Amino acid sequence: MQQHSLLATKLYIPPIRAELVSRPRLIERLNAGLPTRGGHSRTPDAFSRALTLVSAPAGFGKTTLVSEWVHAIGGVSPPIAVAWLSLDEDDNDPARFLAYLIAALRRIEPRQEHAGTIGKGVLSALQSSQPPPAEAVLISLINELAAFPSSIILVLDDHHTIESSPVDDALAFLLERLPVNMHLVIATREDPHLPLARLRAQGQLTELRATDLRFSSSEAAEFLNQAMGLDLSAEDIAALERRTEGWIAGLQLAALALQGTFSTQGHEDTNSLIQSFTGSHRYVLDYLVEEVLEQQSESVQTFLLQTAILDRLTGSLCDALLAEGSGNEAPGRSQEILEYLEQSNLFLVPLDSQRQWYRYHHLFGELLRQRLLRTLPGRIPELNRRASAWYEAEGHIREAVQHALAEADAAPGTWSTAVSLIERHAFPMLYRSEVKTVLEWFQALPDHLTRAHPTLCVTHAWAMAVAEPEEHRDEVERRLVQAEQGLVDLGDDPERKAWVIGHVASIRAYLLLSIAQRAGDPQALIALSRKAQELLPDSEIGARSVHALNIGYAYLTTGEAAAAAAAFDEAVRTGQAGGNYYVVVYAIYNQALVARHRGQLRQAERILQQGVSTFGTLFEQPAQALPAIGCLDVGLGCVLLQQDQRAEAEHALRRGLDLLRWTANYEVSGEGYAALAQQRQVQGDSDGALETLAEMEQVWPAAAFYTEALRVRLQLDRLAEGKDVPAVALRWAQGHLPDLNETEVPGINPWGQAHHVVHLTWARVQIARARLEAADRKGPILQPVLAYLQRRLDEAEARELAGRAIELTVLQALALEAGGDTTRAMNALERALNLAGPEGFIRVFVDEGPPMARLLYEALTRGIAPDYVRRLWAAFPMPEPEQAGPPDTQASETDLIEPLSDRELEVLQLIAEGLTNPEIASRLFLSLHTIKAHARNIYGKLGVHNRTGAVARARALGVLPSTQLPGYFR
Repeated sequence: MQQHSLLATKLYIPPIRAELVSRPRLIERLNAGLPTRGGHSRTPDAFSRALTLVSAPAGFGKTTLVSEWVHAIGGVSPPIAVAWLSLDEDDNDPARFLAYLIAALRRIEPRQEHAGTIGKGVLSALQSSQPPPAEAVLISLINELAAFPSSIILVLDDHHTIESSPVDDALAFLLERLPVNMHLVIATREDPHLPLARLRAQGQLTELRATDLRFSSSEAAEFLNQAMGLDLSAEDIAALERRTEGWIAGLQLAALALQGTFSTQGHEDTNSLIQSFTGSHRYVLDYLVEEVLEQQSESVQTFLLQTAILDRLTGSLCDALLAEGSGNEAPGRSQEILEYLEQSNLFLVPLDSQRQWYRYHHLFGELLRQRLLRTLPGRIPELNRRASAWYEAEGHIREAVQHALAEADAAPGTWSTAVSLIERHAFPMLYRSEVKTVLEWFQALPDHLTRAHPTLCVTHAWAMAVAEPEEHRDEVERRLVQAEQGLVDLGDDPERKAWVIGHVASIRAYLLLSIAQRAGDPQALIALSRKAQELLPDSEIGARSVHALNIGYAYLTTGEAAAAAAAFDEAVRTGQAGGNYYVVVYAIYNQALVARHRGQLRQAERILQQGVSTFGTLFEQPAQALPAIGCLDVGLGCVLLQQDQRAEAEHALRRGLDLLRWTANYEVSGEGYAALAQQRQVQGDSDGALETLAEMEQVWPAAAFYTEALRVRLQLDRLAEGKDVPAVALRWAQGHLPDLNETEVPGINPWGQAHHVVHLTWARVQIARARLEAADRKGPILQPVLAYLQRRLDEAEARELAGRAIELTVLQALALEAGGDTTRAMNALERALNLAGPEGFIRVFVDEGPPMARLLYEALTRGIAPDYVRRLWAAFPMPEPEQAGPPDTQASETDLIEPLSDRELEVLQLIAEGLTNPEIASRLFLSLHTIKAHARNIYGKLGVHNRTGAVARARALGVLPSTQLPGYFR
């Protein structure tokens, strides 16, 4: 939903009417949910209860009471901010409901410099082609509201119009996580689908029901005699109060009828008139409406009846309905009548402070529509047609279609207006992600009408494909077949024929991408996408860019780097030309992805930096205008992390992931979370790394297999502390053993990061396991690993995927080293260094830990790429190795915080030799607890935090010989 199409009148707090009867007993009940005033606290006060429910049938003054209450609390100190949202049937669309909810809350900000900050970016995210889940929107909103400097009351009026389970679920989600500085008020004719029983049991609910809202005798007397200007006796008031059971709408209608009677007949028949108010409320209301209407002038009666089809009234809209033959031809006449009706208390509710928009009391409006149906049924279609035309001219398409459909309901066969509107506006609505609304339109259209219009068949097919491609696949195909069959009806209109043919192919390609891609049919996707590009009209440049992007994705699955890069280049060009910036963003991201996997790290960085800069120029606030650009930040963060620019990488990753919450691009988000977990692990924050993976699992639950592998990878870092391979890692690896009998690795997309991580983590576990086995048991473990790595390496080299080849060669070197084949290990390492050096790869080596450090130390002693190896050493958690010689004269044992004891020196020597704590305990005949205590003492005296730092510090001080390879690398 676009922000400019939101109706501001839904967000106004209704003003207090002059004839208001103050109800202090109910105001006191409502105040029970307010916070205990903190006086001078700098933080907002916590509300004592979460929800106030005002639930009663129509006409019991719910809106009036809540409006009086919020106006009364407007003067308290410290202030309480109030947001108001009047709901209607259209708000059953979750995207529309969330958009209005955010718009209401954005009006509460007290200081101009902060205006509009709540929910900033969320409204634009709801307009995207892949809107975020409601829970993601609400989580962001809740976090912002919790930080708001004032207490907040949110009023949802007319909640009974909501019948959508997703909207109820969203509201329940908000209520269950409501910040303590916020209170929710719901006014409704029927109880909402919320956990009321639990809230009631917890003391978190304030309730006002019909029995509470009925006018007491004193309130009825004040209303009838003072507000309505009647001079009734106590007996008459009591009788009328009994007849209406304190029902405020009934009292008001009765008062209007009495006013009319008194003006013509005096007070003689007062008692008999009151006594005639018998029967149920419905019959009483029917009678009173007739009495009230009959006392109005003919022009007013006509106005009331013929504007009854409107949910909201404003002067120009009413003029459009009554322009011919109603006595209201003069422009502005309707506005005068609206003002008269308000002044006469004729059930007209102002919706803004300027008195430009109004609505009828709901029950009064319902009865006016019934009377219109009885008296002027032939007029209803024309009234709806005029309302539809006015709304379309004003840009309110939802309302325009609503009245066009109502026209057809009133006069079967008059579908032309609705069909025309849907043909013109459904596609823009889909682009704004209002898929549910478009689907509702097609549900309202008879099937034969949709079937008779190929363009409608295509639009309906797109809506179903975007909403639930797997669920609607058969129905989508049925519509596409109908569209093709209907081409003959388009006659000599080649442009429309081309549009239909092109979009039919587009939808089939889209379905193949979203459904069949997992089955592995990239060539079919490419063929369909190319056909769609050829068939689309020249004007459909934006749609062509979608298919160029799809072709690029297909080539990614086949590993054809050059073809994928060319397709993404085309997607960028056509996306920019057609204004399809979502395609441009994803194409740029994938351009960089191709470069990364081809080993062109610096080019990938340039592509992403340029993309970020481009969108910063296109949009004043690119993050809010297009949250999808978060994928560029994620891609950039991954590149920077590989280059070991950790601070810059973390900033980019966090920014990107924050934006991608508003999209459905889980794969890119997954890569971002994986990189952020790696960054935290590098910083020594293992708990933070695991928390990041848990967050990733919430965002992308379908990729549990991926997060499992990432957790196992983190567990392998324990080997740096001399511990055994975790049992959970061994069990996991056994369950993910690849099928080594196949010449190709089954189910592996050479570009798919998730599967790549899973399989290479399996290889890492096997290598770590072999390293700790006896010599005669290493071969059976490593042989299948080496064969698997070689097959993947051959595949990567054949496809010119140098980035993947680097990582595979690194693991190949580690596997050979673990098997004792140092010569071949060094040959593999040298190949990896030659590939990686020119592009500045760092973490692909350093993240392999001590085994790679040992290989790099050996490479340095052999003179292999010494400058690059020294750069890699600088990234390890200790300094580069020093040559033999005397200790640094700048450091001596006197620099120790406290001298080491003989036993501590002995333990330190064994740590430097690479022994684990259990091995040291066995060597020295001490308990493991004692060894751990000695280690803690050593760390404290040397001023370090781990084994690595202890060895490095001891070497620098001369406590350990500098010619010895540090224990971390052994």
